[in-house]
Amino acid sequence: MKTRDMIIVGAVVVILSFPLMYLVMLLATGNAKLVFKGDLSRAVEVGTMTRVQRSSQHRDSLIVENTYLFMANVEEGERLVVERERLLREQERLNFLITELQSEREKLEAERQRFEKVIDLTEQSRAQGVTANARRATDLARVYQAMKPKEAAQILETLTDTQAADILRAMTDDRQKARILSAMETERAASLSQRMKN
Repeated sequence: MKTRDMIIVGAVVVILSFPLMYLVMLLATGNAKLVFKGDLSRAVEVGTMTRVQRSSQHRDSLIVENTYLFMANVEEGERLVVERERLLREQERLNFLITELQSEREKLEAERQRFEKVIDLTEQSRAQGVTANARRATDLARVYQAMKPKEAAQILETLTDTQAADILRAMTDDRQKARILSAMETERAASLSQRMKN
């Protein structure tokens, strides 16, 4: 066959097959339907109705499911709004507490500094008092060392144990110290000797 003959045969086949292809397209898209007489047409009609019904039920179930999802999303959104408001209130309360805590910390720091100053002043006063007492005890020790032991013992017995022990401790002459203690009552001398050890 020649090329020209083949083109003619192809054109005839296309022209003759076009109505058949057009009918298949119409049937496939649902724009046309074949109607049969008898049981076959009823079976096709029932099948079509069943497909439509299944499609409708599926669509209805999707609508119901989407409705539930939408309602759940709305409830979750409302819950999140309430939770956000609660968290904002809690944040405000915490900010207030932080501010109060910082204020209290500043007050405590000021009080601590004031307390340290008082302690320093107390320590200085005590150190000065100890130095002054030691100086007084040294001066008195010189005086009592120069006195007769019996007279010094009589005067020391009128003082408190602490004062008498400080004066005796400040004496440089151990013999004079021993003579004064021997001139005192035994119990008082023992008590003063014990204090002088400490």
